[in-house]
Amino acid sequence: MKNLWVISLIFCWSLTAQAQESGIQFHQDAKWAELLVKAKSENKLIMVDAYAVWCGPCKWMDKNVFADANVAEFYNANFINAKFDMEQGEGLTLAKTYAVQAYPTILFINGEGATMHRVVGGTEAEAFVEVGKTALDPDKRLAGLEKRFDAGERDPAFIQQVMTAFDASMHPRAAEVVGIYLQSQPDWTNPEILPLVIQNTKSTDSKEFKFLLNNRAAVEKELGKQAYLVTLAQVVLEEVFTAAVPGQRPSDEDITTALKAKLPQPLADQTASYVTMLLDREAGEQGQYPAKAISYYKKYPSEDFQELNEAAWYFYENVEDKNQLKEAVKWAQKSVQLNNLYFNNDTLAALYYKIGDRKNARKYAEKAIALAKAGDEDYTATEELLEKIKKMK
Repeated sequence: MKNLWVISLIFCWSLTAQAQESGIQFHQDAKWAELLVKAKSENKLIMVDAYAVWCGPCKWMDKNVFADANVAEFYNANFINAKFDMEQGEGLTLAKTYAVQAYPTILFINGEGATMHRVVGGTEAEAFVEVGKTALDPDKRLAGLEKRFDAGERDPAFIQQVMTAFDASMHPRAAEVVGIYLQSQPDWTNPEILPLVIQNTKSTDSKEFKFLLNNRAAVEKELGKQAYLVTLAQVVLEEVFTAAVPGQRPSDEDITTALKAKLPQPLADQTASYVTMLLDREAGEQGQYPAKAISYYKKYPSEDFQELNEAAWYFYENVEDKNQLKEAVKWAQKSVQLNNLYFNNDTLAALYYKIGDRKNARKYAEKAIALAKAGDEDYTATEELLEKIKKMK
C-alpha cells in the first residue's frame, strides 16, 4: 500500500509537471458563471484571453507566450485562466459586457464580474508576467487608477497617468479622461497636446471640433491638408451615418448638406467634394470616381505627392478611358516633381504604357529601376513592365 501511495504521488507530480510544461492551463470548457464562482471561492482573478480565430497576434500569443514555462508557472499559480472566442457562444456576450474592441484583449476579472485590469494587443513573455503582476497590485492596476479618478483626484500628472493607461488598454472611459486632461491644458496647439485634441473630437458641438475649425493652419501642419478635411468630415459623417438607414450609404446630397451645415464656406464645399469622391472609390463605383477625381483635382490642386500617386495608380489599375488616363499622367508627373522616388516613377511609366506612349514609358521605367537600385528596393515588377514596353510597336 505504501508503495502504491508513493507511485500515485509520483504519477500526480508527473502529470502536474507535464501540464506546466505545456503552458498556461486554460479552463477551456467552463461556463462563465462557473468561473466567477471559482474565482470568488478561491479569491483569485480570472485571466481571460479574449480572442478571435482569425487573429494573427492571438495565435502568436498562444505559441510564444502562453506556452512559455515562466509565464505558465506564474499564471497557473496566481489566476484562473480562461479563453473565449469573442465571436461565438458566451464570447459574444462577454465582448459586449467588457467592451472588447480589438484582439487579443486580456481581461482580469474578479469574482463579482468587475474588471480589475486589461491590456490590448500582443505582449512578449517577460512583459506578460509583468502585466499579471500589475493586475495583482491594487495600486497599479486599472481598477485602482479608476477608483482614485472617481474619488475626484485630478492632479495633472495623475490624469496623464490614467489617460495613458486607459488609452493603451482601450478602456471604455478613455475619451472621458482625455477630455478632462485637455481642460487642464492651456495651449492645444502644443505638438504634444494637438494629437489628443484630434483624437478626442467626437461631436460637431464639442469644444474640440470648434478648435479644429478655428486653428486650421496648426491642424494641417500636424495632419496634412487632405487629412484635415477627412478628420472634419469623419466627425460630421459619424452623425450623418448614425441617422441614416442601417446599411445604406447617405446620398452625396445628404452628405454635402450636412457638411455645409457644420463647416464654413469654402471649406464645406471642398470637404464635401473630397469625401464623396473617396466614398465612391472605396465603394468601387468606378464609373463615378474617375470623373469626380478629375473634377476635384482641377478645382483643388494637391501638393501631396503620395496622394497624387495613389490617385494616379488607381486610374492605372481601374480606368480604360485614355482621356481620363491622361489626367492621371499629370498627377503622376506632379508627384515625381514634388518628390522623385522609385514608386511614383514606376506609376508614371505604367500610365504612359497604358496610353501607348512607348518613349516616355521606357524613360520612366528605366528611371524607376535606377532609383530602386540606388535605394536597394525590389524592382521586379518594373522590370516586367519594361519588357512589355520594349515589345510595344
